[in-house]
Amino acid sequence: MTKKYYWLKMKKDFFKRHDIRIVESMPNGKDYVLFYLKLLLESIDHDGALRFSDTIPYDENMLSIITNTNIDIVRSALKLFCELNLVEIMTDKTIYLQEVQAMVGNETEWAERKRAFRDKKIKNVLEIEDNARTKKDNVRQEIEIEKEIEKDIDKGAKKRRFTPPKIDEVAEYCKQRNKGVDAQRFVDFYTAKNWMIGKNKMIDWQAAVRTWEKVESIQPYSGPVKTAGGTYKL
Repeated sequence: MTKKYYWLKMKKDFFKRHDIRIVESMPNGKDYVLFYLKLLLESIDHDGALRFSDTIPYDENMLSIITNTNIDIVRSALKLFCELNLVEIMTDKTIYLQEVQAMVGNETEWAERKRAFRDKKIKNVLEIEDNARTKKDNVRQEIEIEKEIEKDIDKGAKKRRFTPPKIDEVAEYCKQRNKGVDAQRFVDFYTAKNWMIGKNKMIDWQAAVRTWEKVESIQPYSGPVKTAGGTYKL
């Protein structure tokens, strides 16, 4: 046997309707409205007709039990519902809620499964699209990061551009190191070479000082030496 599922399709302005506002404005009105909604749900699969069975109608006490509503609320609410034509009690004592047919929605179990499958498929598509967008955003972000790194590298390169030191700077550094390097000779030597080491521009003069320290430790400087061409080698 095919199972069916039911639900109420309530309009957005349900609680703004005149009849519902009248019910709600009564003493215990909110309890009346809640009781009415419970009756709608109880009759949803019988097109608004509410009976315990084909042979037994619901009485007030039974309605109180199945809706968990105070018996006095049930009595007064039913009377008010009948006056406002929300409920009609038929000659066989069937309680009939006429607006249920306009409010009810239903589907078979198979339709429910098919809808669930369709919803899942749509969800998967949306997740794939979302993942694609996320991946694209991540790639874009990585590109931006790489650009920033390149900027930082360029800035670092500019910062590393060599500026010849002053004699005072070299003298202070040599004094701190205390390894016997003559600061004036060091500056004069590299000034004459335009601060070149071989064919390359010097990058770190302090590293050059430390190199001189190693040379001095092997062969201490004893003054300028006159070369065959008449010049002095520092």
